[in-house]
Amino acid sequence: MELLQKLARINRWWITGHIDAAFLPRTVRSEFNDIVSKLNDRRITAIVGPRRVGKSTLIIQVMQHLLHGGTDPKRVIFFSCDDPMLFMTNTTIDALLDAYTSGFLYEDLYNLTEPIYVFIDEIHTVANWSQYLKAFHDRRVKAKFVISGSSSAHLFQGAHESLLGRIEEIKVLPLSFAEFISFHHAYRSKGALFNLPQGSCFDDPHEYVACLQESALQLNAIAPQVNKLLQEYLLVGGYPEYFETDNLLAWQKRLAEDIVSRGLYRDIVSVFNVKNPEVLERLLYLIAENTSQGQAYATLAANLGVDALTVSSYLSYLSQAFLVTVQESFSTNMSKIIRKNKKLSVVDNGLRNALLKLDQLTPTEIGLLAEGMVVQMARAYAERNMYGVYYWREDQKEVDAVVDKKTTILALEVKYRNQIAASDLKGLKAFSSRYSPKHLVVVTKEKLESSDGIAYIPLWLLR
Repeated sequence: MELLQKLARINRWWITGHIDAAFLPRTVRSEFNDIVSKLNDRRITAIVGPRRVGKSTLIIQVMQHLLHGGTDPKRVIFFSCDDPMLFMTNTTIDALLDAYTSGFLYEDLYNLTEPIYVFIDEIHTVANWSQYLKAFHDRRVKAKFVISGSSSAHLFQGAHESLLGRIEEIKVLPLSFAEFISFHHAYRSKGALFNLPQGSCFDDPHEYVACLQESALQLNAIAPQVNKLLQEYLLVGGYPEYFETDNLLAWQKRLAEDIVSRGLYRDIVSVFNVKNPEVLERLLYLIAENTSQGQAYATLAANLGVDALTVSSYLSYLSQAFLVTVQESFSTNMSKIIRKNKKLSVVDNGLRNALLKLDQLTPTEIGLLAEGMVVQMARAYAERNMYGVYYWREDQKEVDAVVDKKTTILALEVKYRNQIAASDLKGLKAFSSRYSPKHLVVVTKEKLESSDGIAYIPLWLLR
């Protein structure tokens, strides 16, 4: 089958004028608006994130936005670089685009009458893709490229060098709790969507608490339903495909197998030429079993039967592929940061539970997962603002998350329980005495108040 015929089978809207409703989800993620806002930017837009988070779905939604906005359907093209129908031989990106423009639009790719919109999924699976896009960009082809890849900046390292100033990334991670609620309402819930609080506790926690207290009556009314969703979120995590199944165990099996077989053995092992893929897999499971715990590279190396340098490299690969997070210890002394143990966790609680085949959680596990959820929220906030996120531990006293805002510090401790004792605050007090952070937060199960310089905020209200 010729390339143009294959492309026509994929891009059915060239004939129908619309995208089949079966491919369109019932709600959108916040990143949708970010992508749409860049459609008139000449730079390449790269949607980057782990497998199963909905990058392909976002692309489809953006294409639908273009069609609804009056863009000629014939000038919107999509293909995936891991589609064997297209790339079973030595097919190249420029060959596909040439077949499309010359054989369908009857125009020269380098002399188009009107712009085209080119959406390329899983682009990192094609060798030298960045060279093709660089050539298109430098020759000022009238095309907006939106690409996706299940990889991070490190897997795109060569591309960043060749596309410097020509590409901008939008990171897509598993759903936040607020997004999870929105998806749950769209797919499973009945009635009105909960009006959750706006703003963020990470900016000014005491101001945030005051706003919550003003809405106490409304919040108390929805607390039981939202807390029920929180327990579900801690178990299943934020991968959107969860809402397409009613069988938790089947979903967990599919998620774990896909992450290991494709995320590990395809995206990481092949790109980094990993010599011991079974060790890489064991490391991921080891992190899942010991989530949010301080780990020494030497200890991990001994458990895995490799050297510490291998552990360091493999952790970097897992982190760059958005599978694990590495949390450094906070210190004003850089050498201490390097020497201290790292806190390691799987990037999504649902993935962690799927790897460990957990379909129910104990109170202890819920506490650990609550901490992991808060750390991921702090990390997302920090990345948006180019801050750092750490943990702190000295003399048996610990703080779960430290957000270094460069000029001020925010310290958060997770105590997911009904009663907060004075002993629960020892870590925050010790950290405060040493570093004088501007804000202290204790994340609780129910307690909402500001007292003695500490903001107490229930996990279900954290934003």
